[in-house]
Amino acid sequence: MKYPDWVMKYKKKGTAIHYIKGHYYLYEIESKWDKILKKPKKITKRYLGVITPEGLKEPQYRINKPTTCKEYGASLFLIRENEDIINKLNQYFPHRGNEIFIISLLRLQYQCPLKNIELHYQDSWLSEIFPNAALSKNTLHQILEEVGQNREAIIEFLKSFTCYKENLLIDLTNIFSLSNNLVLAEKGYNNHCDFTPQVNLLFIFSFDKKIPVFYRVLPGSVRDVKSLKATVLESGIKDVIIIGDKGFYSKENVCLLERENLKYILPLKRSNKLIDYRILKDGRKEEFEGYFKFKNRFIWYYRSGSKDTAVWVYVDNNLKTEKEEDYLSRIETHPEECYKLKNFYKNEHTFGTISLITNLKELPAPKIFEYFKSRVEIEQMFDTFKNTLKADRSYMRSDYSLEGWMFINYLSMIYYYRIYKRLIERKLLNRFSVSDVLLILSKYRRVKISTQWIDLEIPKKTKNLIENLNLHIT
Repeated sequence: MKYPDWVMKYKKKGTAIHYIKGHYYLYEIESKWDKILKKPKKITKRYLGVITPEGLKEPQYRINKPTTCKEYGASLFLIRENEDIINKLNQYFPHRGNEIFIISLLRLQYQCPLKNIELHYQDSWLSEIFPNAALSKNTLHQILEEVGQNREAIIEFLKSFTCYKENLLIDLTNIFSLSNNLVLAEKGYNNHCDFTPQVNLLFIFSFDKKIPVFYRVLPGSVRDVKSLKATVLESGIKDVIIIGDKGFYSKENVCLLERENLKYILPLKRSNKLIDYRILKDGRKEEFEGYFKFKNRFIWYYRSGSKDTAVWVYVDNNLKTEKEEDYLSRIETHPEECYKLKNFYKNEHTFGTISLITNLKELPAPKIFEYFKSRVEIEQMFDTFKNTLKADRSYMRSDYSLEGWMFINYLSMIYYYRIYKRLIERKLLNRFSVSDVLLILSKYRRVKISTQWIDLEIPKKTKNLIENLNLHIT
């Protein structure tokens, strides 16, 4: 018997249509081998419903039966917050864009290893928005390889988000690796004296937007000025200021920075001879060039150094008091470590000082200080990368996989900072962390009953957060 098209569209593998008294009924069937007849035999199983021109009407006993429950709130929020990134990923990685987004989003939500990505995806609303995503363990490693091999696409993607006014390039952070297949993993210096093979990461950070805008993976033994220059050139960003730490300063490094026409702000150790402390020894404020207010603290400053290179000396009286008290307490507890009263008298004029050498002659002293202090926010970014995302160690199989893995984690950081910025704008940072936001929103779940998705009861705390953040996800 030939059935109408509106009936046949429900005829799929594992189903059969029965025509009974003018009605079309859909059943689930399976085929089993009949040992006696020596041929397959069809067995009718569940009744699935009656087919009408309006659609399939399921039997009453199945209509109110829940079939699937999925996390909804956090996933939908992250999708809507990052639609521009989804579009860009599909532009530069047309065959893998959705998978890259899903992996990076789940990395932020659960800090999960690759083997658990597919499990979280199936439990998430992501599987409804992006159905049939290929996320098996072997496919994930293939995706990382493909992304890592296409550094050109990564750079173009990064450049599409680098149109910011003020950008800072800062020191490196390290990622440890125990893989024997990584050429980039080498023994290098780190402040924890850990000599596990490592890979270095160099970031460019937007001062005005407070987000990382560019990164580059370097061998573990490379920490020189040429790598900074190469990163600036690769990024295509013109206004970059290098913010280093005290360990970066040396005459040789400064000469190299000048030779490469790189802007820089570097802190000096208090014992550096470029710093002129005579004004501080005299203790006369009228000899300072002025003061400014920074985060409710008054900072006095004056200029030292030569005409060609400025050395700005800043004095924070609150910090000075803290350092004096700390030193005096150490005299009591650690006299064997050269903490003596005569050394206190000798060095007390240097307490509470921050000295910065820079070639940014056109910038006023308060702005240079503000740039340098932004390093605290950048160090917080490193802390997020290593501790929140659990990305401080890598077990990738190759350099290409590592490059792809770093890109995934970089995207996760972008999502993180967008939520962080929203918390600041709504003045909620003292009440919620980014992890809090994702956890609370994840309690908003949806259940599928028959063919319809409905909201489960939303917890009060989740409702309040949705309202406070002005989210439109209900």
